[in-house]
Amino acid sequence: MLNRNLKNIYVYTFLYSFLLLNPIWVLYLLHIGYDLFLITILDVVYFLTIVLTSIPMGRITDSIGRRNALFISSIVTGVGIILFGLLTSFIGIAFSYILWGVGGAINSSALESISYEYSTGHNLKYLEVFGIINFISAISLATASILGGILGSLEGLKIVIVVTGITVLLSSLYTVNIRERKRVNPVRRGSHDLMNYVRDRRVMSLIILRIAFVLNFNMMLIFKQPYYKEMGIATAIIGVIFFVDVFLRGVSSLFTQRLSFIAKNKFFSMLFFTSFTFFTIYIPGLLQNGISILFLILNSVIFGFYTNILSEEVNVQIPSQVRATVLSVILLVSSLLTAMAEPFLGYSATVIGLKTTMLIFSFIFLAVATFGIFIYIQGKDMEKFRLSIGRARP
Repeated sequence: MLNRNLKNIYVYTFLYSFLLLNPIWVLYLLHIGYDLFLITILDVVYFLTIVLTSIPMGRITDSIGRRNALFISSIVTGVGIILFGLLTSFIGIAFSYILWGVGGAINSSALESISYEYSTGHNLKYLEVFGIINFISAISLATASILGGILGSLEGLKIVIVVTGITVLLSSLYTVNIRERKRVNPVRRGSHDLMNYVRDRRVMSLIILRIAFVLNFNMMLIFKQPYYKEMGIATAIIGVIFFVDVFLRGVSSLFTQRLSFIAKNKFFSMLFFTSFTFFTIYIPGLLQNGISILFLILNSVIFGFYTNILSEEVNVQIPSQVRATVLSVILLVSSLLTAMAEPFLGYSATVIGLKTTMLIFSFIFLAVATFGIFIYIQGKDMEKFRLSIGRARP
């Protein structure tokens, strides 16, 4: 029998992730007169909001608890999405993005933290629980994508966005009955404590790799809709493609626990998934046909599986008292890089084309991920050096 607490987390995840606007929000902005460059500028507002609020929101989540943080996230995110559908001025949409960003910053660290702590507190496998949560999120998003595409074709894009906001607001009702284990905070943690964890090369390499994959996910979210539109694909069919894309991402997340042996060798898995992801961006930059659609879907599948692996490896290294705060660093840096890259890539897509821009981004991703692997290698060498010094001592 499914634990009631876990059931509430699952239902919350489904409703919060039921984003009907997923396949149409870029198309909506294009429809009301924004080009890709302006859309990326708006996204900069969103990601800069996350940059400025992620660590404060992580600290608040560590302070007030995961349940309360998830409740606040639902309200703020839902209101932000509704305003996105009602306001058309640049300032109005930018304000909605700010609310949306604050809500997302809270949700990201709170949901991952409560998932890990619930798993370890009830002798459950984290990759299994978090895999199910991500699968539910993906199924919700996949279902919403196909319904959003159809609804957008029949009733218009604005109604899709407003209904999405209302659904996210409803998710707050399922946070009320979530119970989390009592956490002990004997010492108030400062920024120096946070930096001690971040400076650890084992943690830092995992953080940088997660940043690379989240950056990839963020940019693909922007690129895929206009990419498919350039191919002459109808809005409803784009919804179907997004359904398949998100569904398979969820399936890969669901089977992370069973297939985790693939990533048993950390160094090999870093090289393999980094290289594979690079080609899933690079190939669509060369081709624009059915094969490129397949590679873009594979990009999501890799993200669904490997980011779960990285999530567990990071969570194992950090204590509950600062877990949400440390996790917020990943969100902060990936959002900062996205905010820096998007205007350049948006302008590039407008001037030299989307395909060439994807080729450029594939090398940006490769550079960030390779840096993470380099930090990992350095960390291993330093660890071996420390062990050799320890053995040499009498």
